[in-house]
Amino acid sequence: MFFRLAIASRSTLIRAAVFPLLALVTATASAGAPFCALRDPGHQIYEMFPEATGHRSVVREINTETQVAVGAQIPFGLHKGELGQHTLYVPVEGKRPLGYIQIRSELTEWGLAEIVWALNKRLEIRDFRFQRCRGRTCRTVMDKGLEELVRAKDQETLLGMVDDTGMLRPEHSHSMSDDERLLAGAVIRSGIKVIAVIESGWASTVQELGSTPDT
Repeated sequence: MFFRLAIASRSTLIRAAVFPLLALVTATASAGAPFCALRDPGHQIYEMFPEATGHRSVVREINTETQVAVGAQIPFGLHKGELGQHTLYVPVEGKRPLGYIQIRSELTEWGLAEIVWALNKRLEIRDFRFQRCRGRTCRTVMDKGLEELVRAKDQETLLGMVDDTGMLRPEHSHSMSDDERLLAGAVIRSGIKVIAVIESGWASTVQELGSTPDT
């Protein structure tokens, strides 16, 4: 069960020796298996959920079955490099789960971008951050209101913001340069994808958290 996982407190550094689950993840990642993780969970999680007092980590294998499920849900699915072990972080306030954090990699015109997504329990976008993104456009697109554009959006709304090729529609990008519009489209595709992946790869966790009260 999800709630049997260890809780990491804000004041406690996570050590593999203390948390066997994380030790298993570390061993798998060092063995060369695909693994997507936050660089500094102790900082990033509480930056995006400042009310959190701890967090849980739920590791799942994203396999071809998940790939098929995601591909049936959205027009742009997972490629082979996105399969493997991934972690879903669940910030908590006391024992109350607040939502989800996951990092996704998305291919852009400037290389691979790593995007950290924060979602509420209804799988609406709460916030996002670039963990890795090359080029000046990664900074300037944030000044054009991209955070506000995706905040509080669900998957259906995000899908309506891009065209059939996954490009950001002009009505949402009138203040953006061509490069900024390209990157914004990649970010929104990543947001659409992270919702689909969480729903498919962590279905039992989503069901459990969905049954918990908001307060």
